[in-house]
Amino acid sequence: MKGLGWIGIFLVFPLCASAQSIEDGIGLFNKGKFADAKAVFESVLKNNDKNAEAHYRLGLILLSRRFMNEDDAVDHMEQAVEISSTNADYHYGLGAAYGMKARSAGVIKQAFLAPKVRREFEKAVSLNPQLVDAHIGLAQYYWQAPGIMGGDMEKAYREADIAIQLDEMKGRSLKANILLAEKKNADASQEMKTLTQHRTGDWHAWRVAGMFFWRNQVTDEAIASFEKYAALRPDTADSHQWLALACYQNKDATQAIANAKKALTLDHENINAIHVLAQAYELNGQKKEARENYERLLVLDISPEYRTTAEKKIKELQ
Repeated sequence: MKGLGWIGIFLVFPLCASAQSIEDGIGLFNKGKFADAKAVFESVLKNNDKNAEAHYRLGLILLSRRFMNEDDAVDHMEQAVEISSTNADYHYGLGAAYGMKARSAGVIKQAFLAPKVRREFEKAVSLNPQLVDAHIGLAQYYWQAPGIMGGDMEKAYREADIAIQLDEMKGRSLKANILLAEKKNADASQEMKTLTQHRTGDWHAWRVAGMFFWRNQVTDEAIASFEKYAALRPDTADSHQWLALACYQNKDATQAIANAKKALTLDHENINAIHVLAQAYELNGQKKEARENYERLLVLDISPEYRTTAEKKIKELQ
Protein backbone atom coordinates (compact mmCIF):
# COMPACT_ATOMS: atom_id res chain seq x y z
CA MET A 1 0.00 0.00 0.00
CA LYS A 2 1.32 3.39 -0.92
CA GLY A 3 2.21 5.82 1.85
CA LEU A 4 0.73 9.27 2.24
CA GLY A 5 3.76 11.22 3.48
CA TRP A 6 3.71 13.45 0.41
CA ILE A 7 0.90 15.54 1.90
CA GLY A 8 3.22 17.82 3.84
CA ILE A 9 5.19 18.96 0.77
CA PHE A 10 2.85 21.79 -0.15
CA LEU A 11 2.26 23.37 3.24
CA VAL A 12 2.05 27.14 2.98
CA PHE A 13 2.38 29.89 5.52
CA PRO A 14 -0.08 32.73 4.75
CA LEU A 15 1.04 36.17 5.75
CA CYS A 16 -2.25 37.50 7.08
CA ALA A 17 -2.85 37.24 10.81
CA SER A 18 -5.35 38.30 13.39
CA ALA A 19 -3.03 39.70 16.02
CA GLN A 20 0.39 41.29 16.25
CA SER A 21 1.82 38.40 18.22
CA ILE A 22 0.68 36.03 15.49
CA GLU A 23 2.38 38.23 12.91
CA ASP A 24 5.55 38.23 15.00
CA GLY A 25 5.46 34.45 15.08
CA ILE A 26 5.09 34.19 11.32
CA GLY A 27 7.92 36.66 10.84
CA LEU A 28 10.18 34.61 13.09
CA PHE A 29 9.27 31.42 11.25
CA ASN A 30 10.03 32.98 7.86
CA LYS A 31 13.45 33.97 9.20
CA GLY A 32 14.14 30.38 10.20
CA LYS A 33 13.79 31.07 13.92
CA PHE A 34 11.48 28.13 14.46
CA ALA A 35 11.92 27.74 18.20
CA ASP A 36 11.11 31.41 18.78
CA ALA A 37 8.06 31.24 16.50
CA LYS A 38 6.83 28.16 18.30
CA ALA A 39 7.18 29.95 21.64
CA VAL A 40 5.09 32.89 20.35
CA PHE A 41 2.19 30.68 19.31
CA GLU A 42 2.35 28.68 22.53
CA SER A 43 2.25 31.94 24.48
CA VAL A 44 -0.83 33.09 22.58
CA LEU A 45 -2.59 29.81 23.35
CA LYS A 46 -1.63 29.99 27.00
CA ASN A 47 -3.55 33.24 27.22
CA ASN A 48 -6.39 32.14 24.95
CA ASP A 49 -6.73 28.47 24.04
CA LYS A 50 -9.63 29.31 21.72
CA ASN A 51 -7.43 31.21 19.28
CA ALA A 52 -7.96 29.17 16.10
CA GLU A 53 -5.23 30.95 14.17
CA ALA A 54 -2.63 30.19 16.83
CA HIS A 55 -3.60 26.52 16.82
CA TYR A 56 -3.31 26.46 13.03
CA ARG A 57 0.07 28.21 12.98
CA LEU A 58 1.46 25.99 15.71
CA GLY A 59 0.18 22.98 13.79
CA LEU A 60 2.12 24.11 10.72
CA ILE A 61 5.32 24.39 12.75
CA LEU A 62 4.78 20.93 14.19
CA LEU A 63 4.52 19.58 10.64
CA SER A 64 7.87 21.13 9.69
CA ARG A 65 10.95 18.95 9.52
CA ARG A 66 12.53 20.71 12.49
CA PHE A 67 9.70 19.99 14.94
CA MET A 68 7.99 17.02 13.33
CA ASN A 69 5.25 15.87 15.69
CA GLU A 70 2.28 14.56 13.73
CA ASP A 71 0.14 13.72 16.76
CA ASP A 72 0.36 17.20 18.28
CA ALA A 73 -0.03 18.79 14.86
CA VAL A 74 -3.28 16.87 14.33
CA ASP A 75 -4.51 17.95 17.78
CA HIS A 76 -3.89 21.64 17.03
CA MET A 77 -5.38 21.47 13.55
CA GLU A 78 -8.48 19.69 14.88
CA GLN A 79 -8.91 22.42 17.46
CA ALA A 80 -8.54 25.12 14.80
CA VAL A 81 -11.26 23.45 12.71
CA GLU A 82 -13.51 22.95 15.74
CA ILE A 83 -13.22 26.64 16.66
CA SER A 84 -13.63 27.92 13.10
CA SER A 85 -15.22 25.24 10.91
CA THR A 86 -15.69 27.44 7.83
CA ASN A 87 -12.02 28.33 7.37
CA ALA A 88 -10.66 26.54 4.29
CA ASP A 89 -7.03 26.94 5.35
CA TYR A 90 -7.70 25.13 8.61
CA HIS A 91 -9.34 22.20 6.84
CA TYR A 92 -6.41 22.05 4.45
CA GLY A 93 -4.00 22.07 7.38
CA LEU A 94 -5.90 19.28 9.08
CA GLY A 95 -5.81 17.19 5.90
CA ALA A 96 -2.06 17.75 5.67
CA ALA A 97 -1.62 16.72 9.31
CA TYR A 98 -3.61 13.53 8.80
CA GLY A 99 -1.50 12.80 5.72
CA MET A 100 1.76 13.28 7.59
CA LYS A 101 0.50 11.00 10.36
CA ALA A 102 -0.43 8.37 7.79
CA ARG A 103 3.10 8.38 6.42
CA SER A 104 4.51 6.55 9.43
CA ALA A 105 1.38 4.51 10.15
CA GLY A 106 0.79 0.85 9.46
CA VAL A 107 -1.47 -0.42 6.71
CA ILE A 108 -4.58 -0.62 8.90
CA LYS A 109 -4.15 2.89 10.29
CA GLN A 110 -3.45 4.29 6.82
CA ALA A 111 -6.78 2.85 5.69
CA PHE A 112 -8.41 4.63 8.64
CA LEU A 113 -6.68 7.97 8.02
CA ALA A 114 -6.93 8.10 4.22
CA PRO A 115 -10.64 9.03 4.08
CA LYS A 116 -9.97 11.81 6.57
CA VAL A 117 -7.20 13.23 4.39
CA ARG A 118 -9.44 13.33 1.32
CA ARG A 119 -12.44 14.63 3.29
CA GLU A 120 -10.52 17.61 4.67
CA PHE A 121 -9.05 18.55 1.30
CA GLU A 122 -12.46 18.27 -0.34
CA LYS A 123 -13.95 20.43 2.41
CA ALA A 124 -11.22 23.03 1.91
CA VAL A 125 -11.94 23.13 -1.84
CA SER A 126 -15.69 23.44 -1.24
CA LEU A 127 -15.13 26.36 1.14
CA ASN A 128 -12.61 28.06 -1.12
CA PRO A 129 -12.36 26.78 -4.72
CA GLN A 130 -9.44 29.19 -5.26
CA LEU A 131 -7.27 27.54 -2.59
CA VAL A 132 -4.61 26.07 -4.84
CA ASP A 133 -2.92 24.05 -2.10
CA ALA A 134 -6.12 22.14 -1.42
CA HIS A 135 -6.37 21.20 -5.11
CA ILE A 136 -2.72 20.16 -4.98
CA GLY A 137 -3.42 18.06 -1.89
CA LEU A 138 -6.32 16.34 -3.66
CA ALA A 139 -4.20 15.74 -6.77
CA GLN A 140 -1.48 14.16 -4.65
CA TYR A 141 -4.06 12.05 -2.88
CA TYR A 142 -5.56 10.73 -6.12
CA TRP A 143 -2.07 10.16 -7.50
CA GLN A 144 -0.57 8.36 -4.50
CA ALA A 145 -3.48 6.48 -2.91
CA PRO A 146 -4.24 2.95 -4.08
CA GLY A 147 -7.43 2.48 -6.05
CA ILE A 148 -9.23 0.81 -3.16
CA MET A 149 -8.73 4.02 -1.14
CA GLY A 150 -9.84 6.35 -3.93
CA GLY A 151 -6.69 6.68 -6.00
CA ASP A 152 -7.51 7.85 -9.52
CA MET A 153 -4.94 9.16 -12.02
CA GLU A 154 -7.59 10.86 -14.19
CA LYS A 155 -8.73 12.87 -11.16
CA ALA A 156 -5.11 13.58 -10.22
CA TYR A 157 -4.42 15.18 -13.59
CA ARG A 158 -7.73 17.07 -13.44
CA GLU A 159 -6.81 18.61 -10.10
CA ALA A 160 -3.31 19.37 -11.36
CA ASP A 161 -4.76 21.24 -14.34
CA ILE A 162 -7.02 23.23 -12.00
CA ALA A 163 -3.94 24.07 -9.91
CA ILE A 164 -2.13 25.29 -13.04
CA GLN A 165 -4.98 27.71 -13.74
CA LEU A 166 -4.82 29.03 -10.18
CA ASP A 167 -1.03 29.11 -9.74
CA GLU A 168 1.01 28.08 -12.75
CA MET A 169 4.23 27.55 -10.84
CA LYS A 170 2.78 25.27 -8.18
CA GLY A 171 0.50 23.53 -10.66
CA ARG A 172 3.15 22.77 -13.26
CA SER A 173 5.57 21.62 -10.56
CA LEU A 174 2.95 19.17 -9.34
CA LYS A 175 2.07 17.94 -12.83
CA ALA A 176 5.75 17.52 -13.68
CA ASN A 177 6.23 15.34 -10.60
CA ILE A 178 3.21 13.20 -11.46
CA LEU A 179 4.49 12.75 -15.02
CA LEU A 180 7.94 11.91 -13.71
CA ALA A 181 6.51 9.27 -11.40
CA GLU A 182 4.82 7.72 -14.43
CA LYS A 183 8.20 7.71 -16.20
CA LYS A 184 7.07 10.36 -18.67
CA ASN A 185 10.34 12.23 -18.25
CA ALA A 186 10.21 14.26 -21.44
CA ASP A 187 6.68 15.48 -20.67
CA ALA A 188 7.73 16.31 -17.10
CA SER A 189 10.66 18.42 -18.31
CA GLN A 190 8.40 20.12 -20.84
CA GLU A 191 6.13 21.33 -18.02
CA MET A 192 9.09 23.22 -16.54
CA LYS A 193 10.16 24.54 -19.92
CA THR A 194 6.62 25.76 -20.60
CA LEU A 195 6.61 27.49 -17.23
CA THR A 196 9.81 29.42 -17.94
CA GLN A 197 8.68 30.22 -21.50
CA HIS A 198 5.51 31.78 -20.09
CA ARG A 199 7.41 33.67 -17.38
CA THR A 200 10.80 34.48 -18.88
CA GLY A 201 11.35 37.53 -16.70
CA ASP A 202 10.03 36.00 -13.48
CA TRP A 203 12.82 34.77 -11.22
CA HIS A 204 10.38 32.59 -9.30
CA ALA A 205 9.81 30.45 -12.41
CA TRP A 206 13.52 29.92 -12.99
CA ARG A 207 14.00 29.00 -9.33
CA VAL A 208 11.16 26.47 -9.45
CA ALA A 209 12.44 24.96 -12.70
CA GLY A 210 16.00 24.83 -11.41
CA MET A 211 14.93 23.06 -8.23
CA PHE A 212 12.93 20.52 -10.23
CA PHE A 213 15.87 19.75 -12.52
CA TRP A 214 18.34 19.70 -9.60
CA ARG A 215 16.21 17.30 -7.54
CA ASN A 216 15.96 14.99 -10.53
CA GLN A 217 19.64 15.34 -11.42
CA VAL A 218 19.05 16.92 -14.82
CA THR A 219 22.14 18.92 -14.03
CA ASP A 220 22.68 20.92 -17.23
CA GLU A 221 19.10 22.21 -17.14
CA ALA A 222 19.42 22.94 -13.42
CA ILE A 223 22.55 25.03 -13.98
CA ALA A 224 20.98 26.91 -16.90
CA SER A 225 17.85 27.66 -14.85
CA PHE A 226 19.78 28.82 -11.80
CA GLU A 227 22.02 30.99 -13.98
CA LYS A 228 18.85 32.76 -15.18
CA TYR A 229 17.69 33.04 -11.58
CA ALA A 230 21.01 34.54 -10.49
CA ALA A 231 21.00 36.96 -13.43
CA LEU A 232 17.53 38.19 -12.46
CA ARG A 233 18.37 38.35 -8.73
CA PRO A 234 22.12 38.91 -8.42
CA ASP A 235 21.69 40.62 -5.05
CA THR A 236 20.22 37.61 -3.23
CA ALA A 237 22.17 34.85 -1.52
CA ASP A 238 19.54 32.28 -2.43
CA SER A 239 20.17 32.50 -6.18
CA HIS A 240 23.91 32.00 -5.82
CA GLN A 241 23.66 29.19 -3.29
CA TRP A 242 21.32 27.25 -5.62
CA LEU A 243 23.70 27.76 -8.51
CA ALA A 244 26.50 26.53 -6.25
CA LEU A 245 24.50 23.40 -5.43
CA ALA A 246 23.92 22.68 -9.12
CA CYS A 247 27.61 23.19 -9.92
CA TYR A 248 28.54 20.84 -7.09
CA GLN A 249 26.09 18.27 -8.48
CA ASN A 250 27.98 18.67 -11.77
CA LYS A 251 31.26 17.93 -9.91
CA ASP A 252 32.50 21.42 -10.77
CA ALA A 253 34.18 22.34 -7.49
CA THR A 254 35.63 25.61 -8.78
CA GLN A 255 32.28 27.08 -9.81
CA ALA A 256 30.55 25.68 -6.73
CA ILE A 257 33.08 27.42 -4.49
CA ALA A 258 32.81 30.68 -6.42
CA ASN A 259 29.01 30.79 -6.25
CA ALA A 260 28.86 29.71 -2.61
CA LYS A 261 31.23 32.53 -1.75
CA LYS A 262 29.00 35.01 -3.63
CA ALA A 263 26.06 33.81 -1.57
CA LEU A 264 27.99 34.24 1.66
CA THR A 265 28.99 37.81 0.82
CA LEU A 266 25.25 38.55 0.81
CA ASP A 267 24.32 36.36 3.78
CA HIS A 268 27.27 35.17 5.85
CA GLU A 269 25.07 32.73 7.81
CA ASN A 270 23.43 31.05 4.81
CA ILE A 271 23.44 27.41 5.95
CA ASN A 272 23.06 25.87 2.49
CA ALA A 273 25.87 28.02 1.08
CA ILE A 274 28.24 27.09 3.93
CA HIS A 275 27.37 23.41 3.52
CA VAL A 276 27.92 23.32 -0.23
CA LEU A 277 31.13 25.34 0.20
CA ALA A 278 32.40 22.70 2.61
CA GLN A 279 31.39 19.94 0.19
CA ALA A 280 33.03 21.68 -2.76
CA TYR A 281 36.29 22.21 -0.87
CA GLU A 282 36.20 18.52 0.04
CA LEU A 283 35.61 17.60 -3.60
CA ASN A 284 38.55 19.81 -4.53
CA GLY A 285 40.83 18.07 -2.03
CA GLN A 286 41.04 21.14 0.27
CA LYS A 287 40.47 19.30 3.55
CA LYS A 288 41.39 22.18 5.86
CA GLU A 289 38.95 24.58 4.21
CA ALA A 290 36.26 21.92 4.11
CA ARG A 291 36.65 21.20 7.83
CA GLU A 292 36.55 24.90 8.71
CA ASN A 293 33.23 25.29 6.92
CA TYR A 294 31.70 22.22 8.51
CA GLU A 295 32.74 23.77 11.84
CA ARG A 296 30.99 27.00 10.86
CA LEU A 297 27.74 25.07 10.60
CA LEU A 298 27.90 23.93 14.22
CA VAL A 299 27.45 27.44 15.61
CA LEU A 300 24.30 28.03 13.55
CA ASP A 301 20.68 26.99 14.15
CA ILE A 302 20.79 23.73 12.19
CA SER A 303 18.71 20.58 12.43
CA PRO A 304 19.97 17.60 14.43
CA GLU A 305 20.46 15.70 11.16
CA TYR A 306 22.60 18.50 9.74
CA ARG A 307 24.60 18.66 12.99
CA THR A 308 25.29 14.93 12.97
CA THR A 309 26.48 15.09 9.36
CA ALA A 310 28.77 18.06 10.04
CA GLU A 311 30.29 16.47 13.14
CA LYS A 312 30.96 13.26 11.23
CA LYS A 313 32.66 15.17 8.40
CA ILE A 314 34.83 17.13 10.83
CA LYS A 315 36.16 13.87 12.30
CA GLU A 316 36.79 12.42 8.84
CA LEU A 317 38.75 15.52 7.79
CA GLN A 318 41.04 15.69 10.85
